[in-house]
Amino acid sequence: MRTNRKSLQFVSDWNALANETPAPVKTLISTLIQEHAVELSDLFYQSMLTDADAKSFLSHELVNSRLHASMQAWLLELFAVHAIEPAVIYQHQRHVGEVHARLQIPVILVLRGSRLLKQKIYTLLVASPLERGELISAINFVNETMQMTMDVMTDAFVIDMEKHAREDESYRMFALGSNMPAERERQRAALLEWAQHILLALLNEPDERELRTIQHSEFGLWLEHKASIVFRSAPELEQIKKRIAIVEQSISQKMLVSRQDKGDARILMKEIEAGVAEIKFLLGGLFDRFIEVESGRDALTRLLNRQHMPSVLSRELVLARRTGMPFSLLMIDIDHFKQINDAFGHDGGDLVLQQAAELITSNIRAGDFVFRFGGEEILILLVEVEQTEALKMAEIIRQRFVAEPFRVNDLKRTPVTVSIGIATYDGHPDYQTVIKDADSALYRAKHAGRNCCITTAS
Repeated sequence: MRTNRKSLQFVSDWNALANETPAPVKTLISTLIQEHAVELSDLFYQSMLTDADAKSFLSHELVNSRLHASMQAWLLELFAVHAIEPAVIYQHQRHVGEVHARLQIPVILVLRGSRLLKQKIYTLLVASPLERGELISAINFVNETMQMTMDVMTDAFVIDMEKHAREDESYRMFALGSNMPAERERQRAALLEWAQHILLALLNEPDERELRTIQHSEFGLWLEHKASIVFRSAPELEQIKKRIAIVEQSISQKMLVSRQDKGDARILMKEIEAGVAEIKFLLGGLFDRFIEVESGRDALTRLLNRQHMPSVLSRELVLARRTGMPFSLLMIDIDHFKQINDAFGHDGGDLVLQQAAELITSNIRAGDFVFRFGGEEILILLVEVEQTEALKMAEIIRQRFVAEPFRVNDLKRTPVTVSIGIATYDGHPDYQTVIKDADSALYRAKHAGRNCCITTAS
């Protein structure tokens, strides 16, 4: 339904532009495009081929064999004397945008190429016999035509890229639901199997063609094709790949020499074992990050970690604007937490954080969200709660902390209090604003003597 509405708007705008542009002007533009189609196509792809980002999907051979002719056909379609149905043009532009998304062609490169095409066409029009009024009409026609098609392409590109992102996330969520500890052990075993294969090769001296690189081992294939999706952006992933490259470079350079000298073979075996041990260690960290952090929970407190805040807050902001029901944030800081750590050690401090998380989650509603904001700070998102009610809920939590000392080890307990800053969504389109307001209120609560609740209006 949404796409149909966009299509109807495009057709309406396209027809309006065509009707307001004199026929002789459109004919001249069409003639110029036909005469210079090859030159214009060259200009577009020369620009792309000079860009480093384009090398992954574009080559001179591909441009000459297929894309050059496609670009010319595209220009002739847009500025044809016998106008093509705008609904057909619309669908074609959407298809082009979807292809660009599938090939992951940066949309900015396409927009830059479009800008160069317009500038060249403007130059051709200025050199034409058009009068001033006709020239203005011609330039407007070219600009609007190109802009409308780029808008459709970009819209389709963005929608398709979002679809791919959702599909990637769906796969990651599927992986989250699998037995990750078992997968970790399976990949450790695959890595050790490869190492054993190489070490046996050093002793048995097989044909070099029988040697498997890590990249082409069971472990390497998993790392490149699955782990790169599941563990995307995890620093350990790139560290593992770099370490693999170092290990394999060492093997390729020293393998022949080591076969001739058993002493060198022993040295190389130790290097391989050390490299594999480091990769194994990084692999453990990679899975730990995934299991404990990427699963969405803080490893210590089991609260939501802050990486999910943008998604949750953005959604709540949209709901608040749509329904008129605000949400509120409680920024909670454990008072004098450093003193707790100093007195009872970090184990005692960790125990306090865990009990604080349990206390807070047991005193909020099922629809609310609790994040570990950082260090000893915890952020609560109270859905559909205005400031007065948020203050009441904050006071209940503060009093619960005061009511009973916290365990710091098996034998000792210590009193724990909290300072709470409260902010309520006020309609600002950026959720960071309400976070800053809550943080500012917390700052004032701490400077008011701690163990109190302060709202932005206080």
